[in-house]
Amino acid sequence: MLGRQNTHCVVVGTLLPSRQLAILAAVLLCFELTVPNCAIAQPAKAKNSLQVAQDLHRKRYREFSNEIKKLADDCDEKGLNDEANEVRSRDFEADFQSFHVNKLPTEVQSDVSVNANGVEQRIWQKRLRYLETEYAKDLYIQSRAALRHKLTTHAYNLIREAALHDPDNEQVRKILGFVRRKNEWVTPFAAKQMNEGKIWHDKFGWLLKTHVDRYEDGERLFRTQWISAEKEKLRRTDFGSAWEVRTDHYLIKTNVSLEKGVEMGKALEDFYGVFTETFAAFFNTPEQLQKLFDTPVNNIRADRWYTVHFYRSREEYIERMRKFFPAIEQTNGVYLTSDRIAHFYFDPNRDHEGTLFHEATHQLFYESEKTTRTICDNHHFWIIEGIACYMESFQRNEDGTFSLGDLSHIRFFGARNNLLRKNYYVPLREFSGFGMQEFQLQPEPTLAKNYTQAAGLARFFMHYDNGRYREALVKHLTQLYSASSRVREDAESLDELTGIEFTELDRQYAEDAAEVDTRFTRK
Repeated sequence: MLGRQNTHCVVVGTLLPSRQLAILAAVLLCFELTVPNCAIAQPAKAKNSLQVAQDLHRKRYREFSNEIKKLADDCDEKGLNDEANEVRSRDFEADFQSFHVNKLPTEVQSDVSVNANGVEQRIWQKRLRYLETEYAKDLYIQSRAALRHKLTTHAYNLIREAALHDPDNEQVRKILGFVRRKNEWVTPFAAKQMNEGKIWHDKFGWLLKTHVDRYEDGERLFRTQWISAEKEKLRRTDFGSAWEVRTDHYLIKTNVSLEKGVEMGKALEDFYGVFTETFAAFFNTPEQLQKLFDTPVNNIRADRWYTVHFYRSREEYIERMRKFFPAIEQTNGVYLTSDRIAHFYFDPNRDHEGTLFHEATHQLFYESEKTTRTICDNHHFWIIEGIACYMESFQRNEDGTFSLGDLSHIRFFGARNNLLRKNYYVPLREFSGFGMQEFQLQPEPTLAKNYTQAAGLARFFMHYDNGRYREALVKHLTQLYSASSRVREDAESLDELTGIEFTELDRQYAEDAAEVDTRFTRK
């Protein structure tokens, strides 16, 4: 819940040498001649420009995929069956219906000749490496073309895909916010910590190397003295002396435990990475992203921290927060715009991550600007809560990947159920007319149904028809969170931004929900 201010991803044989890059350049030129920059201002033509860019991407992916299949078949013919499976694992198509994100490797890849045992090993590994790096170059060129046509989200997605195939591409890594330190790709903050003699410990966070053994033996450095972990826990009970955990983008203050603070920090950092990639167009105008493309690695700006308070009990959470937010008993967590802090509490019987990601969404969007401002007092409030509910679907999977927008998530299932079985749906034109008060002061169960509908609609605008409306939705959010009161009050509605009438959007949403529901019913 947003507190008010006063209270409250792919692969190749002999693809893309210079001749094929020349062909790509010709295709991109055709793209630019077909879709001039001046056309972007017209919603219908903006849609066409995205379709052109997506068609080009799919065409290049199919060529890449065919080359990967050929290489895998060659490995099978030589009896290299395990190697063939490894090659095939590099053939993954970008998913527009649910985001599935792989973590990027931190270590710089070793030269193939160092790892390979035997001639046949070197041949297939070098060929695979060549195919992936050339495809990544292709994606980078496509991203530059997309950016010139204001397709910021698509451009950033292409960059992320390129990094999966060539994680040592310095241009791509730079855009994603990494610097190279020796044989590792790290964030600027992590590089600074390492330069100060610290290492990241999965239980205790950033520690001086000389302190690691003592921490693992049960000692703790409290201010300037070494004491036992038990004594430190007693001293940290008072929130004024709580643990402080710093990660790349977060400052977490907690009196639960150091380990819980670090655990929360890791979850938030995973979330932050996917969030900022998903909404790259929100945080970067095409001009800003163009500058990021062109800025030398060493000039990447230092990251800021977002503050999170994590209390040891619900009782403490309510006691500390009631004066700021009278209805605090009705919440499991809250982000207050007045103090710019996300507040949560520890409950051993509850999974915190859904609430954590919901409030983190409010925080990241709101703190995109330094200006203190009200958000959607008079209209469009549904998307403020809807996009936060949508981000609750963020999943950290056991295989190290991340996913977002899973159709089986309880929020999206509930939205389909309310629409198709309970016949509950507020038409989008009316829904968009609700301001904060009108939306949040609805009686139960209407309020819960409206939150659920908002989540379903947010997913629709993010994913429908290969992300057809995603750029429009991000632009809508950009206007609603603008530092300018005039821009916020005059924010374009989604029918204006998409070029599609509200009644048609309602029809598409219902049709999409029914199609998805049928798919799940068949399972």
